[in-house]
Amino acid sequence: MAFEYTLGVVIPVPQPHRETLRAWRQEYGGEATGPIAPHITLVSGSYLNSWEKAAAQVRRVAATVEPFSIQLGPARTFRPASDVVFLPLETGADECWALHRALLGDALRHESAFAYHPHLTIAQNVPAEQLDAAQAALGGTRLSFTADRIQLFDTRGGEWNFSEEIALGT
Repeated sequence: MAFEYTLGVVIPVPQPHRETLRAWRQEYGGEATGPIAPHITLVSGSYLNSWEKAAAQVRRVAATVEPFSIQLGPARTFRPASDVVFLPLETGADECWALHRALLGDALRHESAFAYHPHLTIAQNVPAEQLDAAQAALGGTRLSFTADRIQLFDTRGGEWNFSEEIALGT
């Protein structure tokens, strides 16, 4: 079975934290992070043959999960394995893992060079000085919000496109 299309399923960060995180991502992660809203990835991968089958699976899983709290903690890094500075989930990671596992199978596959690890990326693939600055500046970070929706993206046409926002527990 050949997987032909790419999709993403993410938890969006609500206001007011979205703009704060967007500013940090632009400062430390560069201009490439600008068009990408802050989020926690649940699945980044592919689907086989039918977009509607994949989207239906995402909707079905979302309906079974109640909203939950997320607390982002002080900046950490994946270095030396990967040049990334991120905010870890101090609460909400177990729920993200459960969502990740529930989304996989049938029509969806998670494809990454790294094992799934719920987090919010601040900077990646930038010079070490920027990674160091991000980690130092955000070493005391604590942000909390309620995850009450997920978003579905596709790469039809070669770019990430927002497709749908799905409330949790509906």
